[in-house]
Formats: sequence, C-alpha cells, structure tokens
Amino acid sequence: MTLLYEILAILPDNESLIQWGGLALIAALVFIETGLLIGLIVPGGETLLFTAGLLCGTQTLNTSLFVLIICLIGAALAGDSTGYFIGRKLGKRLHHRKDSLIFKKRYLLQAEDFYKKNGKSALILGKFIPIIRTFNPLVSGTSRMEYHIFIMYALIACILYIGSLVTAGYFLGQQFPQIKDYIGYILPVLVILLLIPVIVKFVKERKKASQHE
Repeated sequence: MTLLYEILAILPDNESLIQWGGLALIAALVFIETGLLIGLIVPGGETLLFTAGLLCGTQTLNTSLFVLIICLIGAALAGDSTGYFIGRKLGKRLHHRKDSLIFKKRYLLQAEDFYKKNGKSALILGKFIPIIRTFNPLVSGTSRMEYHIFIMYALIACILYIGSLVTAGYFLGQQFPQIKDYIGYILPVLVILLLIPVIVKFVKERKKASQHE
C-alpha cells in the first residue's frame, strides 16, 4: 500500500487533468478505436464511455452531458469514416496483410462473417461488440458499400452505443456524487488496467516472433 501511495503522489492532479484536457483525450481515444484499429490492443470502449459519463455526472469533467455525447459521437463517426476509407482504399489487399500487434486477419474474417449474416444491421449490432466494432468500418469499405448508406447506419449505431453508456454513467454520478472524492484513486487504477492487455499482447507477439526466428 505504501508503494501505491508513493506512485499516486507523483501523478498529476487527476481532477484538474480531466477538467482541462479530459474531453479531448476521451474523444481522441474514441476516434482511434475504429480509425486506427487501436481497439484491438486497448479494449474497454464501454468502460471508457461509462467512465466519461460518470465523471460528467460528478462534475469532475467540466462539460454538459449534451456536449459530451455530441463530441464523442462526432469523434466516433470520424473514426468510423477513417476506417471505412482505409478499407475502401486497401480493398482485398487486407486479406494478404501479415498479422501484427494491431491487425489480426482472423478478426477481419470474423467481422466479414458477422456482416454477411446480419447485413447492414451489422453496423448497428456490431457497435456493441469490441472486435466487430473495430473492423466493421473496414469491412464496409472493402465491400464497396456506398458511403452515404454507411454513415447513416454508423450514426444510428453511435447514437445508441455512446448515448446509452455515457448517460448510464452520468446518472450514476448524479446519484452518488461522493464518488468524486475517489476519482484520484480510481483513474490511476483504470489506466493500469487498460495498459495490462497492451503489455500482455506485446509480450505474446515478441514470444511468437522469437519462436519463428
């Protein structure tokens, strides 16, 4: 416990960090999840959105619920559009791409299978499934779906996905405002938990690479 307190002591004031830079940081993470495939190595988009709503509800995040939701929907749509155009440009070449830390061919095939089974509704249903959420824009691009159709379904998906999670976190924060007093302890732990999957995947990739050498 002493070591934990020492670590927390050298961290910046989390409440101030969130108030001044939190919305931009959260929006950036929402964007890169689908825009840069980062969702494969940093899972927990649901946790991020729920926490953002919670911080807004306790007034730790200095913005209104409406502005928060609109900004995050905009960031998500920008990420989805980026993923769509990457898929449209690369096309079937993605099937010949080698696996890496952020790209797995089997995940692409899973998303394609999900898309075939559910049609355009996969863009809405898949928003609630981590791996599918990341690859759906790519699959939509490689399948040459018209952009105006894609963005219409993506908008509906973002409104449902982001709106429900952020609002749920917001009302929890409203009901239990005292949770604000523990934000300084919650956030470092949350950051550590989010980094664990990244570290584990990195170690696994290094082991696989060393075995093939």
